[in-house]
Amino acid sequence: MELLIQLAWDRTDDSPVAAIQYGRRSMALARRLDFPRGECRSLLMLGWAFLRAGDYPTAVQTQLEARRLAERVGFAGGIIHADNALGYAYAEQGNYPAALRHYRRARRLALQKKDSVLLTPILGNIGQAFQHLGQLDSALHYTRQGYRADQRLRDWHSEIGDLALLGDMEAERGDTVAARRYYQQCIRRAVGMPVSYALCRAYLGLAHLAETRHAAAATRRYARQALRAGQQGYYPKGIFEASNYLARLSAAQGDTAAAFRYLTTAAVTRDSLFNHRQLAQVQALAFGEQMRQREQAEQELKHAARQRQKLLLALLGLLLLAGALLYLWLSRRQLAREVAFAREREQLEQRSHLAVLVAEENERRRIGSDLHDSLGQLLSAAKLSLHILERQLQRDAARPASAHLEQLANALGMLNTAIAEVRIIAHNLVPSALVKRGLAQAVREFAAKLRTGGQLSVHVEVFNLEGHLDQTVEGVLFRVIQELVQNIIKHARASEVTIQLVQGEQELTVTVEDNGVGFDAQALGPEAGIGLRNVQARMAYLGGQAHFDAAPGRGTTVTLEVPLAAAAAN
Repeated sequence: MELLIQLAWDRTDDSPVAAIQYGRRSMALARRLDFPRGECRSLLMLGWAFLRAGDYPTAVQTQLEARRLAERVGFAGGIIHADNALGYAYAEQGNYPAALRHYRRARRLALQKKDSVLLTPILGNIGQAFQHLGQLDSALHYTRQGYRADQRLRDWHSEIGDLALLGDMEAERGDTVAARRYYQQCIRRAVGMPVSYALCRAYLGLAHLAETRHAAAATRRYARQALRAGQQGYYPKGIFEASNYLARLSAAQGDTAAAFRYLTTAAVTRDSLFNHRQLAQVQALAFGEQMRQREQAEQELKHAARQRQKLLLALLGLLLLAGALLYLWLSRRQLAREVAFAREREQLEQRSHLAVLVAEENERRRIGSDLHDSLGQLLSAAKLSLHILERQLQRDAARPASAHLEQLANALGMLNTAIAEVRIIAHNLVPSALVKRGLAQAVREFAAKLRTGGQLSVHVEVFNLEGHLDQTVEGVLFRVIQELVQNIIKHARASEVTIQLVQGEQELTVTVEDNGVGFDAQALGPEAGIGLRNVQARMAYLGGQAHFDAAPGRGTTVTLEVPLAAAAAN
């Protein structure tokens, strides 16, 4: 079985159809041997083979089946592999937010298990997803982390891929010197290694850089090297891209024969890729039929077991039926009363939460408005009067006013301090960005203030969320984020915090992640537990949930989920 799995992995890149055949044989053998881990590894390999063949739906279905099996048998490495592969499948289809969710889940489990070998390739994948989302700083951050881990663990295959990615990112950022250095380092590292993808990307990147310098000879040379790298490693996507690129260059120079030759190569590659996909789909149908037959056999066994169980239960039921009917009749009215009481209590709790939160937010706004409009104006008026008095004293030359001016200056200084304090208090009670531009901008400004101290690096990532949500929802979420970050500052001893706001189709998700010391939720005292309960109570009022993922020594991740029905804008 190990030999079949290895053969399948070896043929995944150059012949996905052959890899699928080996994978099916290894999976059948693992089932006969009743070896769940071997079956899980076979499913993971099959998923990658379907992915390389371009059959993304079957690839996702296979990786999900592998993940369910890994969870059932407690195979953490299988779960990490499956999440990473699912992220890759979604990325290949252009769904980068979904890909990022799976990559992050794989990264969290790899960190929890302290498995650096599995973590290394995930970091580069996260960086590539951020690059396609337009978050170039985050892309460079994670890809550089992955590159350093590659060097530390001597993972040459992953290092070569990350070098090609870093070259693309630096080229996109406009740093052609750094991009060229990464591409050339990638090519040197790739000598004798089966990494046609990275080698082809590096040569194409150098060709594009040469084209921007109007170096036609170098551009053609690098493009031809990219084509050879794709052909030697049978990388159809690279062959297709390099052939089309060379055809465009040849056509621009008037060499129609060469342009036609390269276009023919691209067409042959496209047809070959199409044939591979057709064969993979045939294999997928056979694989699906195999899975269906297995499920049918399992259903038949379960059906037979249920029939035996039903017979025994029927015999027992005849004895218990009379007592059960009597019990149901006596308890029905009591149960109805309890249900009604529970519903009433739940409604009262909801109204109580609503009243407290609305009253709290209204009081904040009232106090902030009073401080700004009433007390702030009175202080400003007093300051103006003192300024007028100061000018009058300065104009009065009949008697010295130095002592009076000194006292007046002290009074003006105290008034300036009081006005500044009023403004700070009013802004903390009701942030102007939250009122004017919504939750996303308010969180960005809050993070910017934290970064000014230089002690804490705060990253804010916002996807599909701009403008205003419901006023109460924005207020509650902003206060919760403030409380979580303040707890990190006070207790976590963290150097980096990531705040992510993602609006999906069904819910709004807020993630606050730090790299601090973490904590044990079971060991918290009553006072510390009150803070967590307050967060959960506020989220329960919004109809959402708060999830705490923490353990001593590995940081903390808090995920807030709010249904879109609650977060919809007025």
